[in-house]
Amino acid sequence: MGLGNRITHILIIFFMTITMQKLLQAYDNAHFYRALFFSGEPRLEKKHLSTFDTLVCGGSSFSGLDKCGNKTFVLDIYGAHNMQFLGKNLPKNDNGNRESDNILNQLLQIPLRDTFGQISFFGEFSTWEIVFSYIKNFKKGFFGQIHIPVRKLEIFPVSYYDLSPDDQIEPNSRNLVWREFLEKFHYILRDFDLCIDNFCASSIGDTSLVVGWTKNYENTSYLDFIDGTIKGGISLPTGKQKNEDRAFSMPLGYNGHIGLNISGNLALGLYEWVTMGIYTDVTFFNKKTKSRRIKTAIRQSGLIKLAKANTTIKKGNLYNAGFFLKADHFFLGLSFIFGYTFCQKQNDHLTFCQTDCFDRSIANNDETLRKWRMHTIHFLLEYDFTREEHRFGPRISAFYNHVAGGKRIIKTDTGGVGFGLEIAWNL
Repeated sequence: MGLGNRITHILIIFFMTITMQKLLQAYDNAHFYRALFFSGEPRLEKKHLSTFDTLVCGGSSFSGLDKCGNKTFVLDIYGAHNMQFLGKNLPKNDNGNRESDNILNQLLQIPLRDTFGQISFFGEFSTWEIVFSYIKNFKKGFFGQIHIPVRKLEIFPVSYYDLSPDDQIEPNSRNLVWREFLEKFHYILRDFDLCIDNFCASSIGDTSLVVGWTKNYENTSYLDFIDGTIKGGISLPTGKQKNEDRAFSMPLGYNGHIGLNISGNLALGLYEWVTMGIYTDVTFFNKKTKSRRIKTAIRQSGLIKLAKANTTIKKGNLYNAGFFLKADHFFLGLSFIFGYTFCQKQNDHLTFCQTDCFDRSIANNDETLRKWRMHTIHFLLEYDFTREEHRFGPRISAFYNHVAGGKRIIKTDTGGVGFGLEIAWNL
């Protein structure tokens, strides 16, 4: 490689490092495991304005919300783990019988009773994120932007306890087959290349590239201004995907799916210091073929599944909508924002690459594929150091996002700080 090419590559890397830093909107924002970030205000229309933003946030939780919205453990949001039917309808082993097959088959012969054969898993979920965003205005209200999150997810320590009845009626927690299963639990999972260890992963999330158009209208009789922004973008699958051989693994993006996002923001200014706004967006995901763990019996529940199959996954659409109120520069450069966001992701759907291997209706009757929803309340305090006729406008902020409710989610509130810089190239 010549010196000129090397310099070009260095400049590209440098530019990307700089620009991977005010868009914290819906792009790789909505996930079931933590509160959403505030979706942002409409973009300023000022020609050639550049905005850099970085935020650092984190949160942790021991609890989640199940399919009915009731509080439960982080790892039980899809229900208790029914081990009695773990071995039902598994494909035959080409290498002969495994010891685990005998135990699993014996469990299937035991009569049904309440919570017999069920396990509850628990642990603390934690997340840390650094989000970089850069946005650049062009002419006539058009702009482009890039958005990259870097995150760390962890569940530690993973533990479980037996939900089987502890009384004198059979079957109960002292059933000999059940006791043998629990003693050999890890070895049984190992026969199917599955483990239930603690989970920890860190990497970038899904990178988003966006284009948009914004308008700031001030020729009004009763309002201070009307601002509106529309934009569309693509999220690229740069995030680490779920490890199917670790029961509690999570993807750090949208698990290898490409997302197409369309969104809009509208804000009204009142009394020279009050701003009211609404925002909405939708993300559509492509289909993706990959090997994944699947449900093989209607009574199976939870995150532990032994069978794997090559499937084509149609990921459900993701919707967000919300509003905000802003006290804009109510004391010197200090502003306060209160906001609310409703988010819902639709059901995922599986089809098999081989039509005769598994029951598709059972595989799709899996709580982990069902829709989830989340209600988030946002609090943000920001101080703007921008001065008239100054080219550079730095900002600092502190924020807190509270999960107010939902279904099939981990109830993780997040808090953090943000650092921003506006550069007005045309004064």
